[in-house]
Amino acid sequence: MSIALILLDGRSNAMIQMRNVLESAVSGLYYFSNTPRTVLDGVSNNFIGSQKLQLENQALKQQLLEKNSDLLLLDQLKIENNRLRLLLSSPLRQDEYKKIVEVLTAEMDAYRQQIIINQGSHDGAFVGQPVIDERGVVGQVISVGETSSRVLLVTDVTHGIPVQVLRNDVRAVANGTGHNDELILENMPRGVDIETGDVLVTSGLGGRFPEGYPVAIVETVQNDGSSHFARATARPLASLERLRYLLLLWPMGEDRHKSLSPQGVRDVVEERRNSLNPIERMNKKEKLNPDVKPEPKENNEMLENSEIELDDGVDHSTEEGAE
Repeated sequence: MSIALILLDGRSNAMIQMRNVLESAVSGLYYFSNTPRTVLDGVSNNFIGSQKLQLENQALKQQLLEKNSDLLLLDQLKIENNRLRLLLSSPLRQDEYKKIVEVLTAEMDAYRQQIIINQGSHDGAFVGQPVIDERGVVGQVISVGETSSRVLLVTDVTHGIPVQVLRNDVRAVANGTGHNDELILENMPRGVDIETGDVLVTSGLGGRFPEGYPVAIVETVQNDGSSHFARATARPLASLERLRYLLLLWPMGEDRHKSLSPQGVRDVVEERRNSLNPIERMNKKEKLNPDVKPEPKENNEMLENSEIELDDGVDHSTEEGAE
């Protein structure tokens, strides 16, 4: 019978048609039997693809975070570079030898205003050496170790610095109060010519600090006749609340004791202050007058404007008076 079916399959049209019908019926079964597998393969592929996309997304987020942190670091480095450039251009005399130092630690309270820097006797530091930042004098070295030194800030209660008013050369002594935002000028003659907004610079008396470095801006004046003496308070210009990089000065040769004329002091101070952070000063002017070009002003008006600008978060200081 098997042989008969084989012979009929190749020669009989009926058998061929029957075989086609059976194959069509069976192919439907093949399709339905493969459907679960196809569905499972699709779900598996989608799951794997979703997992891969999630991993790639996490990797891209990590890369973006790293890039953003690099940009933040770059911005910080730019700021530090700008501060260092200003620091190196701080000395009023070109022949003053200068060296950048870094603050290691700070002691800032009402009883002590001191810092430790990373330069000592091995580096040539000496007691009484002036220390400045990009805005003016910070203080002076009071003790020296081999690799570090202690600096007394101008705001320390034991510190006094001979100053003069930039406007008229009136001299006084600015004493520390224990607060990093205030100096006090006491025991001045009752009729002294000193006003709010006056810029105080080092007078050079005592030979401890070079002449002409900005110290503070006068904030209040008590000269009403109720006392035999006038009294004033001033805000230091040096950035005492954020000290990091400072500058040690070594006056060279005969200029160590050479005094500048009053007009010479005004010239070098004005030139130096005008060179401080010109971009920031330009931005401030643009914010105040975005559509108006600034008109030329007299020297006194320029000095008053620059005093106001320097008053924003800046500090300066210079000499010790009591020894």
